[in-house]
Amino acid sequence: MSDAIEKAKQYIEEENYKEALRIARKRHAKDDINEYLEILDLLIEKDYLLALEEKGLYYQYYDESHDNGDYGEKYFNKYLEKQPKSINAICDKAMSRFNKNHLDEALELMDEAYDKYNPYSKAEEPRIKKSEVKMGKIELLIQAKEYDDALTLLKHFENENGYTEKVQSYKGLLLQKIGENEDALEYIDDALKNDETILLNNSKADALYDLGRYKEALKYYNRCIKYEKEVDDLELLTNFNYKPAYCELKLGNTEEAVKYLNKTINMLNEYGRLPKDIEAIYQKCSFKKDELMKHGDIEDKEFKQTKFLSGKTAIYVLIAIIIIYIILKIFGF
Repeated sequence: MSDAIEKAKQYIEEENYKEALRIARKRHAKDDINEYLEILDLLIEKDYLLALEEKGLYYQYYDESHDNGDYGEKYFNKYLEKQPKSINAICDKAMSRFNKNHLDEALELMDEAYDKYNPYSKAEEPRIKKSEVKMGKIELLIQAKEYDDALTLLKHFENENGYTEKVQSYKGLLLQKIGENEDALEYIDDALKNDETILLNNSKADALYDLGRYKEALKYYNRCIKYEKEVDDLELLTNFNYKPAYCELKLGNTEEAVKYLNKTINMLNEYGRLPKDIEAIYQKCSFKKDELMKHGDIEDKEFKQTKFLSGKTAIYVLIAIIIIYIILKIFGF
């Protein structure tokens, strides 16, 4: 038995569950997942609810398989059996349902958490502010691409809580998504003064692209590309890599367009099977590159050293290989 587990057991015997949980979290930080989970299980046996939630959050965010796609929900359900008014656990469960593609149920749970805020159990003060519960619902709608509903709720949020930097950013992003690009740019430009994020730069580039201001759009896409190693959202990464190609085409720069197309195609090749929407972009880029190479007077410098045999030469080479093979078989090789 490790020193960490022995110490955790000692704290548990003393009913000092908070310190035992702290040791568990330290094991997690050290990537010792087995000891982390073992200590959590010891705490769960003592009905320590924070350990139950902790284990659910581990499977929701950290476990590669998310507990075979459960996303910690069974632990949040057990928590709610013991503490049905827990706003924290209700919000946790909402995220589990969202991750399982049950958006309607996730939104209902967020509403339930919001309604329970005033009469919450005195045994557990919410760690989430009431305004954050509503913002969480807005963020779920954004992730689900329900942009109109998200914008409506955002306006209600603003009326109740005032105009914040987050409201400013989300309003710009949502207005761009529903095609109100001129209005979107006003909010995005103000937001960029406070927070120079890749998401805002991408949104500004998309607004400029949709408005036909391709040279300006290219500038902001390239700002995103500069920091693309920080991005783990494949949809976002694909967007600001492939659209510059079409900006360059609109500006008459065919060779530059091919460079962006090559980069996007090669990047997506590394991911293997792609989601449907991104697969469509991959095909679009591939077809566009083939079209440009066939009909455009350009040189694909990336592949200029690759040499291909003509059809006639290839036939002669194949015949020669067959003859050599037959001769070798006759002589017993």
